[in-house]
Amino acid sequence: MITEQHYEASIHYNGIILLSAYLQRQYVYRTIQVRLNNANEEPLNKVKNMLEHTEAMLTVFEETKSLMDGQRNKLKLFASEVAMMMQNYIKEEPDFNERLAVVGSTLYSEQLMNNGIIKLGYIFKQNIGKDFPARVKFYEERTKVIDVMVQLVSEEKEIEQGMQNILNKWYDGIANQKKGIMEDLSKINEMLDYKIQQ
Repeated sequence: MITEQHYEASIHYNGIILLSAYLQRQYVYRTIQVRLNNANEEPLNKVKNMLEHTEAMLTVFEETKSLMDGQRNKLKLFASEVAMMMQNYIKEEPDFNERLAVVGSTLYSEQLMNNGIIKLGYIFKQNIGKDFPARVKFYEERTKVIDVMVQLVSEEKEIEQGMQNILNKWYDGIANQKKGIMEDLSKINEMLDYKIQQ
């Protein structure tokens, strides 16, 4: 039997995982940009800092199952920062490196989200079904493909056409979800503020 406080905490946990996933998305995106395009490292360091803070709060939350106002406010600040960063995430005419950064960061983000939901089920004794555990291998395989492609590009080696076609297909699928990304981000604060109606 799940208590109301338990349910409320699971919603907060879900909000923190969703925020972590978007921070992870920006972190991987910026890492690839720095590695392949010599992009400015400042945004990467900023995201890394927010991600580390969020992960530290998540670890504490797993123990306490409660969110203090100061923590909640900090997480909401991070959510608004990452929402700003995500606004220009899908470009009009991206080159190959840009597509690679978007696809790679999306896969790593979805992997973190998937693993977070599995952990949520374990911590809060909720049945999450079979889909999430079944996807673990799927994400491991796809993130490995991305790592290889980033390595090849960084070494200025040719990426075979078949691989490029797969990446372009993955990218188009992500680009079609542009509207959903911003809707997702708007849910973070709702989850962090969630209260059981008395």
